[in-house]
Amino acid sequence: MNSNVARFDREAGLWDENPVRGALSRAIVGLAEREIAALPKPPRLMDYGCGTGMCSLPLARLCESVTAVDVSPGMLEKLRAKAAEHSLGNVCTLCHDLSQRPLPEAQGFDVILSAMALHHVREVPRLITALRGLLAPGGVLLLADLDQEDGSFHDDATGVEHQGFRREWLLNQLWEAGCRDVRIETAHVIEKPVANGATGRFPVFFMTARTRAYTTCIVKRH
Repeated sequence: MNSNVARFDREAGLWDENPVRGALSRAIVGLAEREIAALPKPPRLMDYGCGTGMCSLPLARLCESVTAVDVSPGMLEKLRAKAAEHSLGNVCTLCHDLSQRPLPEAQGFDVILSAMALHHVREVPRLITALRGLLAPGGVLLLADLDQEDGSFHDDATGVEHQGFRREWLLNQLWEAGCRDVRIETAHVIEKPVANGATGRFPVFFMTARTRAYTTCIVKRH
């Protein structure tokens, strides 16, 4: 069992109780709702690195279907219990590591969301290419993660492969994977205690990219 699976299985039960995590999820959901509302019909959505469904379950009411994908069986168990509690019959789960192997029966998703998962993935370009390949024509890829930071964000760095990302670097990876109409903005700024009693500010970006052959590329500075 890799370190990410062990850690997230262990923390699944109390995952939703962190108020910082809750505020971030609400901010990401709000931006994802904006993108979904602009689509011509309710989408087939994949949430990659879904955790307990803090983003995918609120979005389920706007979607035709939701495929929630994670490497942690414990996280998916918690997600299924929440989906059942709220009678969300359009949600299914899949335990899978897309950075290691493709989906056995890939289908075209209208929207793929991945929130705060990229920094746990060693080969990010490989994953982005895989996600791009799962989008239907005209599909939308939504990525949210930390801006590059000094390593003080994580109290427990188990399974952390990257200390956030430079926006320009990630934008280039999206273009290399064939994504276009790439837009970047700040979704939220996490404030939390760091060393010496100080309060750290950690911006989280929200990137939107499409499979259509647009040539627009916009970076919003925070």
